[in-house]
Amino acid sequence: MGPGVGSRLRDYGQSMCPLTVADARKRFPSASQSIFFDHASVGPISTGVVAAMDEVAQTHLIHGFQPSWRDDMEVVRADAAVLVGSKTENIAFTQNTSFGLSLVANGLDWQSGDNVVLPATEFPSNYYPWMNLQNKGVETRLVDAAAGHARIEDVIAAMDARTRVVAISAVQYSTGFRYDLRPLGEACQSRDALLVVDGTQCVGALTFDVSECHADVLAVSCHKWLLGPPGNGFIHINPRARERVRPSVVGWLTVPEPFAFDYRLQFPQGADRYEPGTENVSGTLGMGAAIRLMLEFTPQWVEERVLAVTDAMAERLRSNGFDIMSDRTSRARSGILIFRHPARPTEELFETLIQAGVRCALRGGGIRFSPHFYNSDDEVRTALDVLNE
Repeated sequence: MGPGVGSRLRDYGQSMCPLTVADARKRFPSASQSIFFDHASVGPISTGVVAAMDEVAQTHLIHGFQPSWRDDMEVVRADAAVLVGSKTENIAFTQNTSFGLSLVANGLDWQSGDNVVLPATEFPSNYYPWMNLQNKGVETRLVDAAAGHARIEDVIAAMDARTRVVAISAVQYSTGFRYDLRPLGEACQSRDALLVVDGTQCVGALTFDVSECHADVLAVSCHKWLLGPPGNGFIHINPRARERVRPSVVGWLTVPEPFAFDYRLQFPQGADRYEPGTENVSGTLGMGAAIRLMLEFTPQWVEERVLAVTDAMAERLRSNGFDIMSDRTSRARSGILIFRHPARPTEELFETLIQAGVRCALRGGGIRFSPHFYNSDDEVRTALDVLNE
């Protein structure tokens, strides 16, 4: 753990958010260029992320590689743990969600006849790594998700004695449905299966606590709601999972004392055993700045703001004759809102929004709005006025 980390954790744990939406918007110059409602795809980065990455580049340019950067990266590791309710030793840096989930899929000692259970509508990152196990005789059990999400009781019912992993997204990308994962985590614990969660459509927009839902693995990319640089992410992988998931990609850093150069392959106790080679310093410290921004505003305040904005959108869209396709009940709602008009072509409305400078996406048979905490009420009104025109 790097210097100063302990005090930082205490500060974050006691913080209330004294900041405002106006304060947040100052961190995102992109907000003056367009109305950005597409954070579920790739979000913009903040001035703090740019400053962190630029400092690394400029220092490297003038002074070369700095060993102290490794201490700085340990601060990022600790901050990521705070963000998701984990512990520092359970956090490993990855390139993205796909890499994090593949570490699990490729690292377990699979036996023919084992199975993985997951909803049928998972994002491909949480689908292909499990399908890729078919040559080992591993069955991929898809749970019906005709409503845009699976029922947790159906996921549990699909498990049996040979279920090794249950894989699921905290929030479904195509509908915005937010799962209540605690019953599923309890079922996985009682049946000795790993709960593997894709948190990329959740972390950064909504609060998430790995201990509360008993997530053994949580994989996160930082280029969406975390508002960090692409090609960076992290996983939480707890001791129960580490006992079972052997590192499938190894390198000079996957040993306790890499500078000993003693050629003994012995894995560290912590999650850093899954970090094989020379670090992406600039990207990791950029991600650290993005995480610190979320902790500065507090995850609770960010969630309240994101849900308030999407609630306001849903209410006004309904009043103007649009169909809301996302479940907006209290516990199931998220920062993703899918909608369409019963009489007006979706693609035509989408093009109208894009031409007016409103960034959004087509998903789940409708238009997907995914606003963030720095989006203003005026932006919501402007975007909906464009639709009404």
